[in-house]
Amino acid sequence: MAMLRVGDLMSESPEVVSPDAPLHQVLLKMNRAGYRHLPVVDDGQLVGIVTDRDVRLAVNSPVLGEAVETAREDVLDGIQVIDCMTPNPQCVTSDTPAHEAADLLCLNKFGAMPVVDDQKLVGIISYIDFLRHYAAQR
Repeated sequence: MAMLRVGDLMSESPEVVSPDAPLHQVLLKMNRAGYRHLPVVDDGQLVGIVTDRDVRLAVNSPVLGEAVETAREDVLDGIQVIDCMTPNPQCVTSDTPAHEAADLLCLNKFGAMPVVDDQKLVGIISYIDFLRHYAAQR
């Protein structure tokens, strides 16, 4: 049996956001599709990753004070992805052995990692992909 690779498990052609997108747009994309992680792409290049946790932390930031209570949507429109994303995220390639990607996810407590081949975003691998694979092994 061939070794399982990231390319066998990843979600291909993931939905992405740009660094200047307002968090309101990010939240809509996440909620619509049930995503918890979105790669951030600028001019065709992966520049970061934004997670639902990043959005929550940004919106509930003490810096915003009472603004959150009065107008959450305005707050979300006033914060851009670049303000709360993780820049230059750790990546794997589609050829990376799946067990190595699983180790990285566990070690770093990441929910997902972008998959980049030849400097081009080709997918995203998340713990859900591993659970889905494991569940299918019955």
